[in-house]
Amino acid sequence: MAPQDRQEVAELGRIAVHSASQAVAQMLRNAIISGTLKPGERLVELKLAAKMGVGQPTLREALKELEYEGFVKKIPQRGTYVTKLDKEDYCKVLTVRIALEGRAVGLATRNMTPDAESEIKALVDEMGRATAKADLAEFHEMDVAFHRKIWDLAGNEFLTRALEAITFPLFAFALLNLGPELMNHRQAAVRQHEGILAGIRSHDPAGAYLAFVTHTVRYWNETYHLDLKQDEILMPFSIPAPPVP
Repeated sequence: MAPQDRQEVAELGRIAVHSASQAVAQMLRNAIISGTLKPGERLVELKLAAKMGVGQPTLREALKELEYEGFVKKIPQRGTYVTKLDKEDYCKVLTVRIALEGRAVGLATRNMTPDAESEIKALVDEMGRATAKADLAEFHEMDVAFHRKIWDLAGNEFLTRALEAITFPLFAFALLNLGPELMNHRQAAVRQHEGILAGIRSHDPAGAYLAFVTHTVRYWNETYHLDLKQDEILMPFSIPAPPVP
C-alpha cells in the first residue's frame, strides 16, 4: 500500500454497523428494563416476530444475544422467558460474583493509570446524571461500562468471561425489583460505585478488594433486604489445621 493510501485509510473513521438482530435485541432489552416485558413472561417467537415486523431467524439471533446477557432464559421443550430472579437467586449469584469481581478489583489496582481513573470517574458521574433524569436504560449502560472497565484493567480475559456470564443477569434485573423507591436506591448505587473507585485509587490490592466487598455487601443487603455475610465471602471456608505428625 502506498504511503498516500495508508494516510487516507488512517483518516477514515470507524463505521458503526448495527444488524437487524442487534436492533431487535436493543428494543427487547429496553422493553425488559422499562418493565414492558415482565420477569417470567414467556416470549412466543411467532407472535413477537410478527409484532416487531421481523423474521423469526432475526428474532432468534436477537434472543441468543439477550440470553448470553442474562435478560432471557431458554428452557428446553418449554420456550424462552424473561429472566426472573428471587432473593435466593440473588444471594447465590452474589456470593460467586463478589468473590470473583473482588479478585478483578485487586488486579485492576496494579494497572490503574490517570487516564483509566478519569474514565471510571466519568462513568460514575454519568450514573449520577442518569439517576437525576430517572433514565434506567442509561444508568444500566453506565453501570455495565463501569464494571467492564475494571475487568479490562484486571487483564484476565477468563475472569472477564466468567463475570459477564454471572453478573449481567444481576445488573439487568436489579433495576426491576425496587418499586417506588427506585431512584433513592440508584443514588445509593452511585455512592457504592464511588466507594469502589476510592478503593481502586489506593493502588493497594488488598485494600481495594476489601473496599469492594464492604460496599457491595452493604448495598445489596440494605437495598434488597438480603442477608449476605461479609465474613463468609472474605473467608468462605474454615480450614482445619493439619494433624501434627
